[in-house]
Amino acid sequence: MKTIAMTVGPIVDTLTLGRKTSEIWAASYLFSKLMKETIAKLRDIDDVRFLVPYADNDALFAPKDEGIGRFHDRFILQSDTLSLAEVRRTVDEVRDALADGIAEAIEEDTETVRAQLTDYIRCYLLETDEALANPILDLSPRLDALELHTPPLPGGDEALRKFLRRNVVLNSRLARESFGAKPSFASIPAIAAQENDKDLENSEGFKNAYRYIAIVHADGDNLGEVLKNYGENPADFSKKLFDFGDKAAETLEEFGAQTLFIGGDDLLFFAPVLHKSGKTVFDLINDLSRDYAEAVGDRRTTLSFGVSVTYYKYPLYEALERSRNALFGKAKNRPGKNAVAVTVQKHSGQSFAFTIGKQEAAYSAFTALLADILNGRSEIPHALQHKLDELGPLFEAEHEGALANVFENFFNEEIHMKKFADGLQNVRDLIEKTGTDTESRERVFAMLSTIKLLRGDR
Repeated sequence: MKTIAMTVGPIVDTLTLGRKTSEIWAASYLFSKLMKETIAKLRDIDDVRFLVPYADNDALFAPKDEGIGRFHDRFILQSDTLSLAEVRRTVDEVRDALADGIAEAIEEDTETVRAQLTDYIRCYLLETDEALANPILDLSPRLDALELHTPPLPGGDEALRKFLRRNVVLNSRLARESFGAKPSFASIPAIAAQENDKDLENSEGFKNAYRYIAIVHADGDNLGEVLKNYGENPADFSKKLFDFGDKAAETLEEFGAQTLFIGGDDLLFFAPVLHKSGKTVFDLINDLSRDYAEAVGDRRTTLSFGVSVTYYKYPLYEALERSRNALFGKAKNRPGKNAVAVTVQKHSGQSFAFTIGKQEAAYSAFTALLADILNGRSEIPHALQHKLDELGPLFEAEHEGALANVFENFFNEEIHMKKFADGLQNVRDLIEKTGTDTESRERVFAMLSTIKLLRGDR
């Protein structure tokens, strides 16, 4: 039996071409559509068996999918009869069909656009007759190497640049087929504030946090360890990831997030940092982590998140890059993974960041403090994070009780003992669980600054 695999790109480079929500959506969805249509054609062949992704649900291949890309940038299949040449022809047919839709949308010559898309969208295929003990684990390194082989040709993105304009995208065949009609994408301000009212800022109950948007990348941790248990039957695990995607889509919709992509363990979405229900993006992260654990049923794999919080006028492509870098540069590199890496860029120009494991006691302390403050159960002084930053070196005193001494000596006024008593105790608990070394103090400063932003402070 032969094993055939394909990876497609460049996804990250294409996402940077978009400047609005609809444009970013189309840039991402284009690749999911390519994989979807290719897999749809190949799965009808009698002896073809897809290992990745899960491909046994007919509903996955319906033209209308509400704009949610569910197909990852790779597939692996097994077959006795299918040849690599046949797969290549199928991929070329699907890519040409996408090019035809783009040419129609931008009103340019079909053959020219086909040639550009062939140069730009890279579809790397490999075939092996080897008896693979674990096809996904064995072939993933080879696919990684192929992705680095040949970059897109200069100028090959010309047609895509013209296509990835809001008015063009909304009226395109790609969008109509996906949504069943001309779609309407919420703007970044509308997602952030969960409103389309132009006079929203003058409405009762408007909070400064509604001016900020969270762009979130998520990715599964330690999948290799889990896949070892599935041996030659990784399709069983692909089904679990498919089930997670279904539940994640519901969770994101309930929170008012704009989902761009859910491909197995890989997610990309825009969300309000503060929902009108009082929940925050951290509650959403916890809900998605729960969904993943329940669907996969193996504690060895978790979800890590990269979160970029920016003012709604901040360049979208830069915020996307910040989110991706937070995930793969910080969260995925934290010992134990299962982490959240947050980067915040305020409208004032101030920026701060922190990375924390969801299994750490400090994360529970942070989310509990955040919930207490937003729900009015406790309060903290306005510039507390700056005062603590100034006093930070005193925390490092070697004698036991140094932290307690600082709080007793510098927060001993009547207002501290009454109005801020619970809040200060919770902040002290956060510091104890996070640490008092320089790096830990920087994390505490960033966490408290994030809480202040979500509370509504300017």
